[in-house]
This record gives sequence, C-alpha cells and structure tokens, in this order.
Amino acid sequence: MRQFRRIYDLEVNVNEGQTIFPYIIVTSKEDYIPVATKFAYKDVEVGCGVITFLSESSFQTISDELKAVGPGYALILADNLNYFGDGSFSRTFHHIN
Repeated sequence: MRQFRRIYDLEVNVNEGQTIFPYIIVTSKEDYIPVATKFAYKDVEVGCGVITFLSESSFQTISDELKAVGPGYALILADNLNYFGDGSFSRTFHHIN
C-alpha cells in the first residue's frame, strides 16, 4: 500500500502546472524524425542514437503517431533528466534539459 501511495503522489506532482515536456526517442532509424518534428515545441536534436525534443503534446499522442510508423523505437518522457556526457551526447541531451 505504501509503494502505491508514493507512485500516486509522483503522478500527481510531476506534471502539476507543467505544459512543455522533454521527450527522447531511442532509435537507429531516421523514420521517426518527422514525428518528433511534428510535435516539437521548437526544434529537435538528433545524435547518439536518440532524438530529443520538447513538446506540449501528451505521451499517448506522440506514442500513437510513432506506432503508426512502425516498430524499432522507445519513447521516453524525460522529466527530471540527469545525465553526464560530452561532445555529441551533451549537445543532444542539453537540448531538452
């Protein structure tokens, strides 16, 4: 019961007042770039096997569009993203941090 309560609190508090969300698409295919571009708040960054972008759209909306393209990706809602990297990795992930 205690674990469920923590999950519930996280779901309520993570998105409260937030309207722009950071997303990561992990893929080796370029077919998903147009989907990211379609939902991007400003622009997208591509590198290191990922596509990063900010969006006002819901996770489910973006997920549905990616499913229509086909298999071969993972969609991540990257709230509270912490990372370490340099070069291309840093450029790609700093875009949504």
